[in-house]
Amino acid sequence: MENVSYEIFIFTAFQDFGSKKEAYFCLSLIGYMLIIIFNSSLVILIYNEKKLHEPMYIFLCNLLFCELVGSTSFYIKFMFDLQTDVHVISRSLCFTQVFFIYIYTSTEVSILTVMAHDRYIAINAPLHYITIFSTTKVQKLIFVSWIYPIFMVSIGVMLSARLPLCGNEINRVYCNNWEIVKLSCTDTSSNNIYGFFVICTFLIPFIFIVYSYMKILSVCLNSSRSQKHKAFQTCLPHLVTLIFFLSSILFELIESRLNAKRITNTVTAFASLEFLTVPPLLNPLIYGMILPEIRKRDIITLKFTFAQGPY
Repeated sequence: MENVSYEIFIFTAFQDFGSKKEAYFCLSLIGYMLIIIFNSSLVILIYNEKKLHEPMYIFLCNLLFCELVGSTSFYIKFMFDLQTDVHVISRSLCFTQVFFIYIYTSTEVSILTVMAHDRYIAINAPLHYITIFSTTKVQKLIFVSWIYPIFMVSIGVMLSARLPLCGNEINRVYCNNWEIVKLSCTDTSSNNIYGFFVICTFLIPFIFIVYSYMKILSVCLNSSRSQKHKAFQTCLPHLVTLIFFLSSILFELIESRLNAKRITNTVTAFASLEFLTVPPLLNPLIYGMILPEIRKRDIITLKFTFAQGPY
């Protein structure tokens, strides 16, 4: 196949949407607006409430901001394509989208790892919590949670951007790095090796997360009923968030890397979007309803709003 330097990519997964594109656009617009409202509201709440300036809530604030980055990098282009008949994206914008979507996924894993460590220390060594999670330590953890993914993703994007391509059709509704790599005319061993290395480096945090929650569970089982309730109340939102996010990432990884058999383009397209649409929408609701300090302030805000009336 001829080696061509393509300047645009074509999203072929839109072909099966047919006349339903308007309905998908409305659902996407509502979903994106809800994501902005829910996540921004919690970020502003945590920022304004001094009592919430604690490590757990600071990490949560970064998690919510990360989800805003991921959602925005996907939804804006996706909704634009739903309103047009030509579903193309320039090479530079495609790699920009890849960069921010992968920053979202990898940073989310990093922050979830830090949050697991936070809950592990809070429950297993509560007397040392303040000492261990000092302001300096929290700042360093946040910095590493962002800078490491940015560094790793930047290398991956540069490795893919240098590849000569023999095609420009991406069977997705967004730019996916592995789909671009598969279009290459040349050997992609370096991309494959680096991709495997990155996956392995993010498996280590996953193992740590599982270990942390297993230790928390063992402590809870040997604690009093009140301590169990408090521990589960603070850990439950983290566990639910983790399960939703990792299951959606696992599906996308298997479907993309192993070329799993596709049912239909529409089913595959929406199933592969779970990690970009479900966690950013559900996470602020989960944390807002379960974490007592946030729920308490949400209730106070609602009471104040209704007490003020429409005028």
